[in-house]
Amino acid sequence: MEAQRDTQRERLFYIDFLAFFCGQVARKDLVVRFGISEPAATKDLSLYAETAPAMLEYDLRQRCYRYAGGTPHFEHDVDQALFSLSGERAIALDSEHARRLPSSTQFSIKRRVPASLVASLTRAIYQQREVLAKYLSLNRGAEERRLSPTALVHDGLRWHVRCFDHNQERFKDYNLARFQEVADKAASPVNAKNDSEWDAEIDIHLNAHPRAAHPETILWDYDMAQSGKVVRLRQCLVPYFLRHWHIDTTPSATKDPKESQLYLVNREDLLQRGVSAWVFDVDVGPAQAMERDEK
Repeated sequence: MEAQRDTQRERLFYIDFLAFFCGQVARKDLVVRFGISEPAATKDLSLYAETAPAMLEYDLRQRCYRYAGGTPHFEHDVDQALFSLSGERAIALDSEHARRLPSSTQFSIKRRVPASLVASLTRAIYQQREVLAKYLSLNRGAEERRLSPTALVHDGLRWHVRCFDHNQERFKDYNLARFQEVADKAASPVNAKNDSEWDAEIDIHLNAHPRAAHPETILWDYDMAQSGKVVRLRQCLVPYFLRHWHIDTTPSATKDPKESQLYLVNREDLLQRGVSAWVFDVDVGPAQAMERDEK
């Protein structure tokens, strides 16, 4: 009986998660996730609605429950929620649920973003909505911005939200930790399919640094052949990748090979394809300098 109650609590937690971070939940979500019958899913949704009456309202037209603006019944870990929404980690009531071995991940000194603010952005992505956001940048400080969030990005160190900036009429990346306020505005005509830099894929050709004392160690470490390795990425993610892996992007491999073990072979090709020039250690104009400072 205790195990049955724990299993049902897990399903109630999942309902809470979908309602808060996606803005809607239906019977099918529970049937697919937990392999239960539709009558059982209906029973869980009814129990959750009784437990947290301010969280859900039923949409007759879509035949699903929608987020009604209430406070979540459960506490949610923001990183777990974001990784789950990105398809990288299963969502569970116990954030340690999937751990099997003693382990540790790199500690972040960035501020912890409130779950309510994150959920406002993830709901906007899921439901294709505009938001009015108060955002802090290194270049312009605090400023109100009209945005259409379209995708989540994790660069290995921090979370970004890919958005269409309606004032500048272009897609940009916004550091999740720099959002101060987010308010739902209206339905948006914009989604990730309109973003050419998100849609386009680019091949990055890498090899061991030409001046490395023992290139065979680097080849082994990164599972590379003598000819190198090709990594395919969305165009807008290339700068994050190059910075995160400390790749030498200089024309003649002038960086210290102990700090930059990998060398970018097709530098000129990436520049010609339109990858942001600021990541290649070249002189950039005011517009690209602004782009760099807002990362």
